[in-house]
Amino acid sequence: MNKSPGNRKKPFDLWYLWFFYLIFPVMSLSSMPLPQMWIGFALLAFFALCVTLGFKDAKRRLIYVVVICLLVMYFATMYSPYLIYMFFYAIPLMGLLPTTRQFISTLVTLVATVVFIILLDFDQFYGDGLWYFLPSLVVMLVLPFGIRSRMKATELKMKLTVANDEIARLAMLDERQRISRDLHDTLGHTLSLITLKSELAEKLIFKNPEQALLEVKDIQSTSRAALRQVRELISGMNTASVLEELKKSEEILQTAGIVLVLDNTMELSVVPPIVQNILGMILREAITNVIKHTGATKCTLRLWEAADIWGMSLSDNGPACGQPKPEQPSSGRGLLGMKERLAFIEGTMSFHKGTDIETKLVVQIPRIIKHS
Repeated sequence: MNKSPGNRKKPFDLWYLWFFYLIFPVMSLSSMPLPQMWIGFALLAFFALCVTLGFKDAKRRLIYVVVICLLVMYFATMYSPYLIYMFFYAIPLMGLLPTTRQFISTLVTLVATVVFIILLDFDQFYGDGLWYFLPSLVVMLVLPFGIRSRMKATELKMKLTVANDEIARLAMLDERQRISRDLHDTLGHTLSLITLKSELAEKLIFKNPEQALLEVKDIQSTSRAALRQVRELISGMNTASVLEELKKSEEILQTAGIVLVLDNTMELSVVPPIVQNILGMILREAITNVIKHTGATKCTLRLWEAADIWGMSLSDNGPACGQPKPEQPSSGRGLLGMKERLAFIEGTMSFHKGTDIETKLVVQIPRIIKHS
């Protein structure tokens, strides 16, 4: 399990170990007269507090950096110019500043303060002292950029981790939606067939017991098929082809007393499996909607292809196709599932709810699917 960003170790988590180096200003202050020494110790304690708050309080970090620089300038001018090394405490805080403007401003302030202190006590740094101090000065000026670069890399890594976690969450959500669509389209179709056959068996049980028995056996085989479909969905192996769905559609429409007229000019053998699967699932859901909601007696299915698209249209002559039955209210989930499936392969769908003219569903899928 990945740790959350809040639980990961951040740079400078052991910043308080840097306080060990305060032993050098303490030694410098110890050699001063008593009043000046105690003032220095009080300011040094305030300096340590500002460093601590600078790491803890991100909102006021810029203020603490400025105060630290002023305190270092005071120590370097009033006690010892070599206490200029205390600027190293401000460098990591500068690297943690949120904006580049704040970083550059504090860096320029740092450089100006260092130059001012050197010029003020030039005799202390001239000659051999300059060669002793120069490497540390170079490190002091270069280190903020290294720290800031590291902080940016760490921040980018944390953002990438959060983004990957979000992608995983969205992928899980998308998979749940896919399973929901497949269950709705697959089981909705099968359960509609079972309902129709059971109603037919109920009507025939006294009139024609032998035919009723055949219908009951069909219900059993259909329920077994539904169980197999659920297992396939769970294992992620469920696929639907147009030919398979045509056979199932003819069967369920015949049971419902609806005539199917087929006009197929599409070369199904060259249609990619993913397009076959989506067209098959859409056809399954559309046929189920025709049986449930339209009251039609005739259904026309047309499959065609052009240079740039595969197309499918389904129309019926139902008198009130746009009005769902009161006892079977429509949630609109079927049409939404169709649109979501088509969006995956950049397909489009148009739907006309017929009242005075036929209801018609038209699906078009581009032959070249672009993936950005």
